[in-house]
Amino acid sequence: MLEDLSELFRHALADPAESVTLDQEIELAQRYLAIEQVRFGERLRIQWLLDPAAGTARLPPLLLQPLVENAVHHGVEPSASGADVTISTERRGSLVLVKVVNTTPAGVGDAGHGLALANVRERLSLLHDVHARFHTVFRDGVFQVRLEIPA
Repeated sequence: MLEDLSELFRHALADPAESVTLDQEIELAQRYLAIEQVRFGERLRIQWLLDPAAGTARLPPLLLQPLVENAVHHGVEPSASGADVTISTERRGSLVLVKVVNTTPAGVGDAGHGLALANVRERLSLLHDVHARFHTVFRDGVFQVRLEIPA
């Protein structure tokens, strides 16, 4: 766990002007969720659906991190029974799709200020301009963030 934490800190100090691969972002998200798994135990149920062909796509560093943190904060933390968090990647031709999906407890709704989501949207736009898309959907107790980036 200490190694996971030190890796998170190392990435946080990286040059924000650089881009990283999706594989690097996934590895960091896995380390973060390993720490949260210790904290939440069985309340945090994680599923990874990763397409190896998507891993070379470029994105700003720590772009995936706030999305995964939001899934834990809004899905797992407020729920006594926890939440399901699914992170998936898929290459479709010249695009890579990245989804972070989490269940939310009844009555939570679309809570929060949306600052992390706005930040991710802006940073994605700065790197890929019109070639990237960012969508969020909240329906039937499930929140989904979907990124479309050039492969």
